[in-house]
Formats: sequence, structure tokens, C-alpha cells
Amino acid sequence: MSPRKCYYLRKKLLEWYHTNGRHFPWRKTKNAYNILIAEILLQQTDAPKVAKEYKSFVKLFDTPKKLSHAKTATVHRFIKKLGLDYRVDRLINLARSIEKKFNGLVPNTEEGLLSLPGVGKYIANAVLSSAYDKRVAILDTNIIRIIERFFGIKSTKPRPHTDPKLWVVAEQLLPRKTNMCKIWNYALLDFGALICSHYNPKCEECPCRHKCSYLND
Repeated sequence: MSPRKCYYLRKKLLEWYHTNGRHFPWRKTKNAYNILIAEILLQQTDAPKVAKEYKSFVKLFDTPKKLSHAKTATVHRFIKKLGLDYRVDRLINLARSIEKKFNGLVPNTEEGLLSLPGVGKYIANAVLSSAYDKRVAILDTNIIRIIERFFGIKSTKPRPHTDPKLWVVAEQLLPRKTNMCKIWNYALLDFGALICSHYNPKCEECPCRHKCSYLND
């Protein structure tokens, strides 16, 4: 990737995020457990929808220990509005694993996080970035779409979020300053959701449109 083009995208999106970024409760905490719970709930679910249930959930199950001992029906009652009921068992098993393997503390390494049930590279890096201020990239459907459109590349993998090539690009885009990486990751997520959407992207509102391969190639 051209360093100039990377710098341009990063500069424009950070400026855009400064005035257009979304505000969610899990972005206002450094509690790694709460952030991890949010990431599990956010799987295949719109963030505004999760925000309606999140506060009540982490208030009742405010520690891994409480969640690990929770009844399935109780957990289901809180997240049934989000759909995807398989997350009930996933959440309880996750809490039990944190209790058993890490004495109730969410690990602060990728290796530790990946050892937890239901945690893949995206969730692990999201927690490392948001809770522990690590300089790590994240890659989800929204971010993949931005990268592919702006740089004019296309993953050949059936599951693009596992494509090493895209992860390399995501890492190249990270700001040099570690304390800006979390903000950058939020900017990508919000821009993909609000502007560079899958259907009917708002290209006329895009601050990067003049150098976007999607529009200019």
C-alpha cells in the first residue's frame, strides 16, 4: 500500500470521526470484561440495538463469576431481543473459562484471549485495543469493505476476515501513536456503518472520495 494513500485515508477518517463518531457505553469504559461482553453481543447485531440491552446486562452480571453461575434462562431473558440465542451458552462458558483459567481476570494478551471460547482474532484485538490500549488492528465486514473499495483490492478468501493480506493492510493503516489506535479503530467501524455502507454508500458525503478507487478507477 502507498504510504501516502494510507496517510490520506487515516487523516480524513480521523477528522470525520471527530465530528461524526458514535457514542456507545462500552466505549466509555476501560473495564476489559465489560468490553468483552459488548463484543460478544455485537456479533452479527447492530450496535444501537446492543446498546439498549448492554447496560442492564453488565449491571446484573458485573463480574465473570456472577455470569459463570447464571442460569441459562436468566441470561436468555436479557439477550433474546438481540436474536442468535447461541450466545447464551457462549457467554456463560466464556465467563467460566475466565474464572477457571485466569482467576476472573480478562487476559491482556492475544494468546490468552484466543484461548477463551467464542473469541477470535477480531474480538481479541478489539479488547486489546479498547481495554488495554494495545497497538493492534481490527478487521470486520465494515473495515474490509473500506479497505477493498478505497485501495481497489479484493480478497479471494471465502472468509475475507481471515485473509492475511487484508490484516497486513489493516496493520499498515494503524497510527504510529499507540494512544490513537483505539480511536482509529472506532473511526473505521463508524465510517463503514454510516458512510461506506454495503448498500447505497454515501459517496457524495465521503471525505476520501477524491482518492477512492471505488469511484475513480
